Amino acid sequence: MKKNIEKIYIDQPIIHVKYGIGIYKGLINLKISGIISEYLIILYENNDKLYVPISSIHLIQNYICKNIKNISLNKLGNKKWNKTTKNLTKQIYDTAALILKTQAVRSSKKGFSFIINKNLYKKFCLNFPFKFTLDQKKSIKSIFQDMQRNIPMDRLICGDVGFGKTEVAMHAAFLASSNNKQVVILVPTTLLAEQHYKNFLNRFKQFSIKIDMISSFRNQNKRLKIFKNIKNGKIKILIGTHALLYNNFKWKNLGLLIVDEEHRFGVYHKEKIKSYFKNIDVLTLTATPIPRTLNMALLGIRDLSIISTPPRKKISIKTFIKKYNNKTVRNAILKEINRNGQVFYIYNKIETIKKKLKKLIHLVPEANFYIAHGKMKKKKLKKIIKNFYNYKFNVLLCTTIIETGIDIPRANTILIENADFFGLSQLHQLRGRVGRSSKQAYAWFLLSKKDRITKYAKKRLNVISLKKNFDSGLSLAKKDLEVRGMGDILGNNQSGYLKNISFNFYQKLLNKAIINLKKRKKLSFKNLILKKPSIKLKISALIPANYINDVNIRLFFYQKINEISTLKKIKKIKKTLFNKFGKLPKFTKNLILIEEIKIKCKKIGIQSIKLNKKNGQIKFLTFKKINLEKFFLIITKKFDFWKLKKNKILIFQKKNFNNLNKAKWILKIVSQIYKKTY
Repeated sequence: MKKNIEKIYIDQPIIHVKYGIGIYKGLINLKISGIISEYLIILYENNDKLYVPISSIHLIQNYICKNIKNISLNKLGNKKWNKTTKNLTKQIYDTAALILKTQAVRSSKKGFSFIINKNLYKKFCLNFPFKFTLDQKKSIKSIFQDMQRNIPMDRLICGDVGFGKTEVAMHAAFLASSNNKQVVILVPTTLLAEQHYKNFLNRFKQFSIKIDMISSFRNQNKRLKIFKNIKNGKIKILIGTHALLYNNFKWKNLGLLIVDEEHRFGVYHKEKIKSYFKNIDVLTLTATPIPRTLNMALLGIRDLSIISTPPRKKISIKTFIKKYNNKTVRNAILKEINRNGQVFYIYNKIETIKKKLKKLIHLVPEANFYIAHGKMKKKKLKKIIKNFYNYKFNVLLCTTIIETGIDIPRANTILIENADFFGLSQLHQLRGRVGRSSKQAYAWFLLSKKDRITKYAKKRLNVISLKKNFDSGLSLAKKDLEVRGMGDILGNNQSGYLKNISFNFYQKLLNKAIINLKKRKKLSFKNLILKKPSIKLKISALIPANYINDVNIRLFFYQKINEISTLKKIKKIKKTLFNKFGKLPKFTKNLILIEEIKIKCKKIGIQSIKLNKKNGQIKFLTFKKINLEKFFLIITKKFDFWKLKKNKILIFQKKNFNNLNKAKWILKIVSQIYKKTY
């Protein structure tokens, strides 16, 4: 079953794709002409109510908003929503056109086809001291397949902190450098540049591949030497910060760009990267991809690899959200240093950080403190970080300067003061500074005024405290995407209602728009709506309240049944319902039976089926997808029973149906013509 079903709760704002924004008010049973069905109640302007049958639940989507009180509901029968959908349609199709253009441009570019020297590569793999995880293997395989093609690679690697993304990047760098191509690795901070430089030197020490680093730590003489060795090709791998973008490097044979922690680079830097590095393979590494980057990967603009398998012995970090108090701080620090560990204390106010140091020294005199922040002299900062790494002191009071690039196995406790002022991905990155060893790690999110924090800060903190699983970096990014709505995608500023629709809904509309553009269909909102075959059998089909009494759970299962796309999943949903709630009621069997009919109708091109007490009709979109032999065999058995009209409508007459047999009889007819025999 799909895991990304958007749960809808009572009093939540929703979008009905035909009528616009309303408030979902729950479910109601209605009996019309002797047929019982369940309907969603949606409240619109002037307290007008719309009753939506559960068979049309696919027309209901979440509406993302920060303040429900400021929502302007649509008015039923008003043309305002039609105007909105026109603007939304234009933006959707503009984005779809941009996607197709991007794909065309990318496939037209000529890149370098890398060749793998198997013996040399085997030697490189043997030098890795740990065992590869399954996801690392898959990611490396995908990267190598990309690099062997003559189209430039553009791949995003998503993996949580400490999951081995750097090792994967090293394999790409090795393949490029062993093909006599140069590699540039772009990182957001000098600390991360230093860390990568040491790791790459250690990993490549058995090979004659020259590696260097450029950052603010390098003096002018060293920089001039680097410029010269880049131009003559002596340096094969160069690691650097933003300094790479502001120096006019002349590469001899550049073949690969690796961007680490892309979310830390601003819009200006990203545009600079695009203009500076063209027609080469690009590999991006990130633990928490920003929504725009994630959008591009999920929509197929970039290729995506996910590393969700944790290394062996990795233990999830215990996370606590507490109102700040001295006792909590003292106990957390003492607990860590008493087991010979180290502590990060995040205090993001440089102007008062020295006062904070005095308070902490007074509070925990047993600990040994040092300060680190971005306005310190580079040499002093470098020395402090080095001393912390070498266990010369046990508590580092610092700003978010350590967000990326610090890998200190002894540090297994982090305290973050005023955590409610940090973003979701930033909190996740900071938490990722601990738990780098096999010891249990702890993260304390300290709030100065817990009762005064904003609703959305509380929501962020609750989300991250619940996300203890190892692939939480990616899931947090997806959650952030859903909480924020679509916002800015592909670099074009989206406005109006588009920014308030959920990612799932946007993706469905966008995929349909791409298909429509390829098929040269009319570019209308009507053609964007995901159509399902209309099956009207005049039978009761619902989940009774005495079977699932919780209205939210009942609606969730309606959504789940509606999302079924394969016959295999029909069996799965039946099993799930039986295991959770017991034997399926007759009306629920009808509901699932109708969904099975819809799946088969969609496969063979049936637009609608209508069935009354004594007759009915089947309307076909096409006859190309059906088993014609079986189809004509059914018709010719009873000429007086069937009548085929010119407009692809098959009319039939049938007496004495009972309710369950109606659905079974239709399913049998559809099943007989379902599979081609040629």
